[in-house]
Amino acid sequence: MNIVTALLLAAVICVPLAHRLKMGAIPGYLFAGILIGPSGLAVVTDVQNIMRFSEWGVVMMLFVIGLELTPLHLWAMRRQVFGTGSLQMAACGAVLGVVFGAGLRHLAGMEWQMAILCGFSLALSSTAVALALLQERGVMRTPLGNASLGVLLLQDIVAIPLLAAAGLLGAGGAQAPSLGVIALAILAIFVGKKLRMLDWAAKTGLPEMYTAATLLMVFGTAQLFIMAGVSAGFGGLLIGVVMARSRHRDELAKTIEPFKGLLLGAFFLTIGMSINLHEIREYWPYVIAGVLALLGIKILIVYGIARLIGLPHYHRLFFAVTLAQGGEFGFAIFAEAWDNGLLSLAQRDLMSAVVAISMATVPLLLKALEAMPARLGGIKGMPYPPAGFTDEGTVAGSAERKPGV
Repeated sequence: MNIVTALLLAAVICVPLAHRLKMGAIPGYLFAGILIGPSGLAVVTDVQNIMRFSEWGVVMMLFVIGLELTPLHLWAMRRQVFGTGSLQMAACGAVLGVVFGAGLRHLAGMEWQMAILCGFSLALSSTAVALALLQERGVMRTPLGNASLGVLLLQDIVAIPLLAAAGLLGAGGAQAPSLGVIALAILAIFVGKKLRMLDWAAKTGLPEMYTAATLLMVFGTAQLFIMAGVSAGFGGLLIGVVMARSRHRDELAKTIEPFKGLLLGAFFLTIGMSINLHEIREYWPYVIAGVLALLGIKILIVYGIARLIGLPHYHRLFFAVTLAQGGEFGFAIFAEAWDNGLLSLAQRDLMSAVVAISMATVPLLLKALEAMPARLGGIKGMPYPPAGFTDEGTVAGSAERKPGV
């Protein structure tokens, strides 16, 4: 069967079924990936190439989010990015580094440097999963959404030195991000805006030319940042922020939406395909222990951070669960470590399985929390978004909100 046909068929069957079971779209895509992947029916076996292609869905999602963030709004989020984000990364990284570092050294005989690097890699959260969950519930423009986005942006920044470290610790080395290329990439973004490429495409009156110009702008910017050794997603977000005050903003979001949805679905499909069921069956006690430890530690720490920064009590658990899973950067870091001889194939697959299963579990945990009343620890009936909040995330008729209210 053709790969594209297999992907579409699996998605069309599994995602509506997951919706009918009130599980959400993400678990449906993940199950579809498991079904047709190498560990399932093996209809698709070249997962890495599909993953590289589908990751552009995350870039497009960050571009659309960037369109909602004016430069002033982004500057106003500096406390969430460098305050809340740094606190989450430091606390989760330290605890997971010690717990997983000690466990991996004992069970797998791994070098302590790589064991700690794996622990810090697990502190990263999935941008795609977290933002999809927030967007589904319409809370992106609330304090909960701002805090989550700030943490995820900081994680995208931290992932770069972690990825470089995975190469530097091995024999192959890794290319450090180039500040000169980054500066040229940023300059190219502003030059492109001044040249009004979108206006030129729009004057042709051909919708396909406008679509081509939009995709060129997003893909070209992301590619420049890849060449600089920086996350493609960061490039997508930055060009979105630059275009946030453009008169083309609404049309850009409308043009990119179909591509974003399809590629994000393909991304979640490839996450499901990357789960190695054979390794899980053989080492299932360690996989389950790893997933429970990862989710438990991150939920406890992030919940404490939510209290510290003053999120409303009915959003603290939501915030903690949303950021509890491992992230897609973990796959890249583990793959880089394997390429450089720091991880065996079995170790890479097991670590990737822990991350993938945590990504599949978080949407289900959130659904369970939404079905549980508050007196039992759930968030059933809690306001989405909080009553009184405007689109800008401020309280209507009030200058401030007391922490912990």
